[in-house]
Amino acid sequence: MRRYLMRMRSSLLAARVAVVIGGALPCGALAQDQLRGDWDVTLGAGAAVRPTYEGSDHYIVSPVPFVNVIWKDTISLTPEGLSAYWRYGSLRIGGGLTYDVGRTQSTGAFQQGDYRLAGMGDIPAALGLKAFADYKLGPAVLNVALTKLTASGNDGLLLNFGVALPYKLTESTTVRAFVSADWANQSYMQTHFGVTSMQAFNSGYAQYNAGAGIESVNFGVGLTQKFGEHWRLTVLGRLMQLTGDTENSPIVFSRTQGIVMGAMAYHF
Repeated sequence: MRRYLMRMRSSLLAARVAVVIGGALPCGALAQDQLRGDWDVTLGAGAAVRPTYEGSDHYIVSPVPFVNVIWKDTISLTPEGLSAYWRYGSLRIGGGLTYDVGRTQSTGAFQQGDYRLAGMGDIPAALGLKAFADYKLGPAVLNVALTKLTASGNDGLLLNFGVALPYKLTESTTVRAFVSADWANQSYMQTHFGVTSMQAFNSGYAQYNAGAGIESVNFGVGLTQKFGEHWRLTVLGRLMQLTGDTENSPIVFSRTQGIVMGAMAYHF
């Protein structure tokens, strides 16, 4: 049973990587520019090179399945979770459920964690309540999202805000660049980057209190290449700079993090 649950969490993590590296890039980057009928479905798979956890200087390759299902441009199921949204001209607002996979004390292609976290304890997976909005301003898209995690031991608050700029090079090739920042409250920062007295005793790291603030600043670019009417190849990359109390944490071995992903998807 424990192995089955780990595989289930692994699949969620792998799917989540697809959107984590995109940040401000919509999941529709792997889909058509325009929706078709009531249902719009895109399925795909790929691989990502990512840090073993936020702050790690060790990297690992993870498989990345991709599912993007939209009903009447109102309800969507994506790697980010299940959401409902409404459009008012250039404004889109919505809310829904998302999932945080937490962190373990071991390294694996299907999990977030590292053997160097031994003694720190696991961070439990958590369901998240999410509200978001984006606004199309000329060629740019401004976006903001607020997520409240709900698990005991993983109940932090995250605020992401940024801007994305898509540019169509040709009829079949689109490039999207973005910049964003992540703010986190004290609970989230202490859970992911702090070291309590007990954790210090068990792990050997110095005790550390992490306060609320900007967790990271992100820069990225994505390229989508269409092959005919249905197939899409997408390559995405993100560079993340840890800031504030995050970068000074004793469990952070690299303040600069990079993630690269490639995926092939089929739009039905």
